[in-house]
Amino acid sequence: MAATPSIAGLTNRNLFRIKFKDPYEEVHLRDETTQNIRSVVFSPKGTYLAFRTDKKAEIIKCADWSVAATIDGNYKDMFFSPLDNYFLVWEMFAMTKDNPQGKPNLHIFQSSNGEKVGSFVQKNQDGWEPKWSSDEKLLAILSNHRVLIYEDVKLDHYTHYIQAEKLQSFSISPSPAPAYYFSIFTLGKSGQPSFWRVFKYPQFDQAVVSRSSFQADKATFHWNRRGTNVFALTQTDVDKTGSSYYGKQSLSYGDVKGNAGNMSFSKEGPIHAIAWNPGNWNEWVAVYGHAPAKATLFNAKCDPLFEFGTGAWNAIYFAPEGNWVLLGGFGNIATGHISVWDVRGYKRVGECTAPDTTTLQWDPRGEAFITATTYPRLTVGNGYKIWHYSGALMHKRTCVEKENLLSISWQPGNYPKSDLSKAAPKSIEQVAPKATAAYRPPGARNRPSTFVMHEHEKPHKPGQSPATAPSKQAIKQKEKREARKARKAAERAADASPSPAAPAAPAAPRAPFVSTGDPDKDKKIKNINKKLSDIEKLKQQKAAGKTLELNQLAKINNEAALQQELAQLKL
Repeated sequence: MAATPSIAGLTNRNLFRIKFKDPYEEVHLRDETTQNIRSVVFSPKGTYLAFRTDKKAEIIKCADWSVAATIDGNYKDMFFSPLDNYFLVWEMFAMTKDNPQGKPNLHIFQSSNGEKVGSFVQKNQDGWEPKWSSDEKLLAILSNHRVLIYEDVKLDHYTHYIQAEKLQSFSISPSPAPAYYFSIFTLGKSGQPSFWRVFKYPQFDQAVVSRSSFQADKATFHWNRRGTNVFALTQTDVDKTGSSYYGKQSLSYGDVKGNAGNMSFSKEGPIHAIAWNPGNWNEWVAVYGHAPAKATLFNAKCDPLFEFGTGAWNAIYFAPEGNWVLLGGFGNIATGHISVWDVRGYKRVGECTAPDTTTLQWDPRGEAFITATTYPRLTVGNGYKIWHYSGALMHKRTCVEKENLLSISWQPGNYPKSDLSKAAPKSIEQVAPKATAAYRPPGARNRPSTFVMHEHEKPHKPGQSPATAPSKQAIKQKEKREARKARKAAERAADASPSPAAPAAPAAPRAPFVSTGDPDKDKKIKNINKKLSDIEKLKQQKAAGKTLELNQLAKINNEAALQQELAQLKL
């Protein structure tokens, strides 16, 4: 494998490869003579690159960019198995006079030579993709509310199956053999809840985890790298409360030991994104809440480890090693603000803005990332940019007239680190995020802003700053404590360093307290004596040259009245 990763891009004119080094030259892999290239995909290990047209799919070996196999057919989707050994394609299901029942439309080929190893019927394009175990020992397909499981790519018969009424989706954990786990989601009937469950293969008669919800129409599963913990993000098609346009969401968790529960966040609103750290199976990040969204780093027990604060975010991208995490705001967030954080040191290491971004991907070394504006998501402004993780712009390419960028992606693989991991290059243009003024109503535009960011909206570790805004009472108590500390410090300073001016006359010793026999009078006498004692201290501070507050001077001026009241009480 090459010493540096490559980038593959597809436009309506050609399929090209970019060498990731200055001057970032584009090398054509296919030009306009190969018409109607619809999409392109790398294999997970970076061994192959495949593209499809209206007439064929072609597999290219990345070692020398030669053709490994050509597969005829009008395919609509494709992907590789986890270890690059197999290539899967899907075409539209059709019933004809010659085949009134239809024919198989999901095909599996060997990546190295294009030899077919199996075919299946998958009528719907939504959810057609089979699921593989990470070692490719298991292949599972959802068919007619059943998960059919095949072993060792022997596709003539399945060895096990999971069957449940209204089974909608499933997932396989990335855990290594022999500890395979399956998660499934079943839609509830009228008056009955939906369920998501976890089973250990092949013991499908007893669930390791079982969670129910009356408000779940679909679910997506998020496993950590080791396959020991999983999140189920459930969502309804319609939020009947009207608080969310996309339907009500909820997040629940489980692990292979049987522990499970519901996740609650400290800010109300939608769950924009969650992602496990690929370099640390025990950490994950969530972006959640009404705008500005909040981002938090949690451990596997859902305890917060670090608060990134709030920002215009709705997406999470971890670098391959998990040392950096990128928080971005794209789609319906027009700013395209990007913030890169050091997960281990809990500090921000880079910022930039990439408006109209439709695609973002880290390079395999975690030193740079690419952003792109692609067709047909956006029909204007197509192009791509390569950024250093610090936010420095390294390369920029804008499509010319009548040219559309369809896709762009890094070649996966293991590559040695470069100097980019230690030092940021010089940016080719100024791309620092510009401060944008918040909307203010006309009546407030000529007045000073009263906006203050609360402590809980700033980056901090839990415990260093309150998780919620402090109450008025808490603020008042804090001010009193600080004033008391300042007063005592001033008194100590006054006692330690008296003014060289004429010393204040020592206070006359007070007569010992003698009870009058009336409890009410005794109480008033004690209070007045305390006030007079405080006045003596203030007089000493004034004599020492200290500037007193107005309320303190008022206390001194009230001394004569207190003395007169004390004399009357003692009669």
